[in-house]
Amino acid sequence: MGWTLTSLAARAGRLVGATPGWRGSAEVAHVRAVAEHGVRADGATVTARVYARRLEAAAPADRKALEAAHSELGDDSAVIERATASGAPLTAVAALAAAWHRLPDTAKETIRRPAGRGIGPVRFGSIRAVQVDQTTCGAAVMAMMLMQGDPFVAAWVATGRSLGDHLPSEAAAALEHGPRTIEERWQALQRVLHGATTSRGLGVAPWPKAFGTPPWRVDDVTRYSGLRFRGAILDDRDPGVMEAALAHASAALRDGMPVPLYAGGDSGGGLDQVMPRHVVLLTARTETGLEVYEPSSGRVLPLGVDRFVDGGGKEPALGHWSRLSWMVLPRPAKH
Repeated sequence: MGWTLTSLAARAGRLVGATPGWRGSAEVAHVRAVAEHGVRADGATVTARVYARRLEAAAPADRKALEAAHSELGDDSAVIERATASGAPLTAVAALAAAWHRLPDTAKETIRRPAGRGIGPVRFGSIRAVQVDQTTCGAAVMAMMLMQGDPFVAAWVATGRSLGDHLPSEAAAALEHGPRTIEERWQALQRVLHGATTSRGLGVAPWPKAFGTPPWRVDDVTRYSGLRFRGAILDDRDPGVMEAALAHASAALRDGMPVPLYAGGDSGGGLDQVMPRHVVLLTARTETGLEVYEPSSGRVLPLGVDRFVDGGGKEPALGHWSRLSWMVLPRPAKH
């Protein structure tokens, strides 16, 4: 069996007695409990909890406005929870609620569910949500995760509009590319995020864009409900490591957070395949496995949980790569 760069790094760490915090026994036990039962008995996701905290801390008039916006959307009230959790100003949240029923149905569907309704193609209106080119799989994954966490970014991609004079910084930066269509806005968003991850990919020096998205920068640039993130190096030939990784991913998904996952090849295919090569986004945990947004095809595809512990051949859900090498996980909350 060939080796990967991340498997060597993980094994070297074990030799010197270094155990990353995410693999500690107490933390793994905690995320296993979250994966099974959730954080709260009522099943509230992280965005719902952030919304509730902001509602509780708001002045009476602001609290009334938030509650009105939440009520206005009815079955789509989760959009208001996501909008509030994104850190947007209250005026923008109110503007989103006021504009909601006038938006085209295709735009509302993109805002509700950027990654679609499950297995199958992911579309924003008439376009397929694919990566711009072979170097932007990571940027496409980050853009998808950003749209899931921030409805104002999704609304901008779908309509080109800002709401309540609020335009998230990523969308504002994408305007410099002059996008006029949904496809151009989706591509411009990818280019902005690709630039953000590569500009200091080597510390003070830029990472060559032709090499894709450096995994150690994704956790710094990822934005979702005000959380902080960390990279987790995987040795996919160590069952203990991979069981812990699956527990973390399952807990994050149970709490409403998608999880970026890097895949690649190994030394059996040549030295150019030993590094993390492709990025996908875990979007849901099901009874039978995982649902994965795969950006080169623009589809959500199934991935069996056995791939985390038993390995296997080239996998469509991994962009036809075979080895798992890196995950981006939420950091535990500080109390």
